[in-house]
Amino acid sequence: MVYILACLAIGLPLVSAVAFPGAVGFGSVATGGSTPFIVTNLADSGTGTLRDAVSASGRNITFAVSGYIVLSSALSLSSSTTINGQTAPSPGIGVMGREISASGKSNIVVRNLRIRQGNLDPDTGKSAFNMGKATNVILDHCSIAYGVFDSIDAVGAVNVTVSNSIIALPIGQQFGAHLETGPATWYRNLWVSAHNRQPLTKANTQYVNNVVYNYQAAYTVANTGGLFSHDLIGNYFIAGPSTTSPSDDWFQMNENQKAFASGNLLDSNRDGVLNGAAANSIGSAVVLASPWNSASTGLATLTAAQAFTSVLANAGAAPRDQVDASVVASVQSLGRSGAIITNQASTGLSNDGYGTL
Repeated sequence: MVYILACLAIGLPLVSAVAFPGAVGFGSVATGGSTPFIVTNLADSGTGTLRDAVSASGRNITFAVSGYIVLSSALSLSSSTTINGQTAPSPGIGVMGREISASGKSNIVVRNLRIRQGNLDPDTGKSAFNMGKATNVILDHCSIAYGVFDSIDAVGAVNVTVSNSIIALPIGQQFGAHLETGPATWYRNLWVSAHNRQPLTKANTQYVNNVVYNYQAAYTVANTGGLFSHDLIGNYFIAGPSTTSPSDDWFQMNENQKAFASGNLLDSNRDGVLNGAAANSIGSAVVLASPWNSASTGLATLTAAQAFTSVLANAGAAPRDQVDASVVASVQSLGRSGAIITNQASTGLSNDGYGTL
């Protein structure tokens, strides 16, 4: 009932079912695909590959193989596509070396996929996942690392959810995510070691139970002239070795913004102990007495401290690989390790920093 009332309040279409059991937020309206397609090999192209699978709309994609797919060019998705990375045998499925693009597409569902762009991509203007001008998109339990332009580029995107995901170690611009238009939901994500944009959001936004570690600027609006509303509930910000100003947890929140901020914590002392204090001061934004979207309260089932425990245990693609294990370990140091990087090889992990599946 809360979801229905929220949809009516903001003009969203009502749907009889969400993208998958447990899907939340604005992107949960994504219908994905229904025609079965099984990925049977890890080649970049050809019959039975992921590129073959996403070349036609309406497909529901599962995996009979595990490992990395090394892309030689951007992977362009078709509309009405579901990618079920959780169906891959252990240790799971990932793509590396180029961008995945859902630009201009609609009804995209991506689950349990490792997306690792890195400097194998010669195009420094590409992002790890691009959903610019897309409609109805949900990324859930994905692991995105080594984004070159942004980890996630969503300029002009409508009805987006990014949930239960790890968004870490961007190189190049060192930015987490850039979303405009919206509305958008960022839910129970782990953001690690980015310079800025965690996310940059020029949209009406739900930002609930996220954990942000080793940031230079975290939740950002960038002094935009746009008039947007923000529900900021139960998030935990933790300073790390690269954090120059812990108070930039809410960054460039000007008087054009309206924000409801409740239950957020900031651990600024880098002492290896989780001991944050209240962090609900939101710059010069207009303070809302209640959430702008009534569904936000229903999403915020965890305190910030509970979110820290839950997100570190559950975010990202399962089972965790070398990259995600290293990222989570840096967060668990609570201020004592972690770095903002320019090249994935500097992590010292195998496979030139990409890790091995």
